Amino acid sequence: MFFFISSWIQFDRLSASINAAQDDPIATVFSDYEAKNPTPDIDYLKWKTRTLLERDVIGHRYRQVNATLLLRAWTCHLGFLTGMILSFIGGIFILTKLSEDVTQIGAEGGGLKGSLATSSPGIVLTVVGGVLMGITLVADYQFTTRDIPAYIGPEGHGGAALPQDLPDLSDETSRKEEEADLFKSQGEAK
Repeated sequence: MFFFISSWIQFDRLSASINAAQDDPIATVFSDYEAKNPTPDIDYLKWKTRTLLERDVIGHRYRQVNATLLLRAWTCHLGFLTGMILSFIGGIFILTKLSEDVTQIGAEGGGLKGSLATSSPGIVLTVVGGVLMGITLVADYQFTTRDIPAYIGPEGHGGAALPQDLPDLSDETSRKEEEADLFKSQGEAK
């Protein structure tokens, strides 16, 4: 029962941390601009549409990576937990000196070959559980995501002219100044 409860708590914590809501600074910029200019021009609407689409694309990419991360962590957790339960039950069988006819188990692969012949099912369960725990510890899961713009080109605005009141961040210096202002204002809000 303890293993089930710990597994459930682990899954719930990991799921909650991955699905945590994030602040949306883009919405703040748009609402500030729209408050100053109640009738936006067509260039602003094009730029806003592309920006919102790009934000959604990036959000979906990272949600997919987060789902993959959750699945891999859950798989490792369950594999290790199953191996631990098998080893625990095998240990109980060994301590109670349970025995039966000779059991043989063997494995071969990657230039390695191993076999085990015993009359104690506890030893078999302990070995299989230990191997399963070892595999989950050394299994290497790799996944990557690439942030390639889908709607906003490398010039930063997808070919649409930027509205006059919005900063042009295509220049490295102005982008760093804007980021410094953004992070400074976020630090003051905390």
